[in-house]
Amino acid sequence: MSQSISQTLEYGQTSIEYQLSYTEREILAIHVHPDTRVTVEAPLGSDFAEIEKRIRKRAAWILRQQRNFLRYSFDIPPRQYVSGETHRYLGKQYQLKVLESEDGKEYVKMDREHILVCVREKTDSARVKKLLINWYRRQALKIFNERLEAWFPRFERYNLKRPKIFVREMRSRWGSCTAAGKMTLNLKLIMVPKQFIDYIMVHEICHLIEHNHSQVFYVLMSKVMPGWEEQREKLNLFEF
Repeated sequence: MSQSISQTLEYGQTSIEYQLSYTEREILAIHVHPDTRVTVEAPLGSDFAEIEKRIRKRAAWILRQQRNFLRYSFDIPPRQYVSGETHRYLGKQYQLKVLESEDGKEYVKMDREHILVCVREKTDSARVKKLLINWYRRQALKIFNERLEAWFPRFERYNLKRPKIFVREMRSRWGSCTAAGKMTLNLKLIMVPKQFIDYIMVHEICHLIEHNHSQVFYVLMSKVMPGWEEQREKLNLFEF
C-alpha cells in the first residue's frame, strides 16, 4: 500500500477527515474504524474528484458509523451481569434473570422473555458472565453451522471444501476466512437477526473463491445474495 495522504471533505456543517491511499485494487473502499478514523483505499490512477464524489455519496453513512462507535465506546455502561439487564439473542432483547441454584447445578436457558442463568452464588457476576458467554458460544456454533448448511449448496459449482467454523470475540471484524477453509466468526453475531448472519456467511464463503474485495468478489456476492448491500448497512447500524 502506498503512503496515505490526509484529506478533509466538507459535508454540510461537518468536516470529515480521512486518510487516502492509492492501492492495486479495482474498486474504491471506505473504512470507518472503531476509533472513528476514516481510511479510503482507491485504485491506482483514480481521479481525485471522482474519489471525493464517492466519499460524499457515502458521507451520511460515515457519520452514522462514527456516532455508533462513539456511543458504543463511551455511552453504554459496562455489563454488570445482574438481573434486569437486557441482552440480545438473534436480534431480540431478553431480560437477564440470575437465579441461585438450590442443588448446586449451574445452567443457562431461555424462555420467551428472559435469559435465565442459574448459578451457585447470585452475587458472583464473574461466574454469571462466564456461564452466559459460554452459552452464547455454544449457540453461536450451532446457529452458524445451520446457516452454513443453508447457504453452502449455492456454491456447489465451485467445488469448495466445506469450511470449519470457529467462534471468537472480535473487536472490529465480523468474520474472516482463510484459503485453507478456516472460517472465524465474531461471537457478537449470535446477537443479531439471522439475515445479518447470512450476509456475513455469504461474504466469507465468497472469500474462498475471491480472496480480496475485487469487482469479481462483489459481482459474486450479488449473484448469490442480491441486495446484500442493504443487509450490510442494517448490520452496521444495529444497536446492541
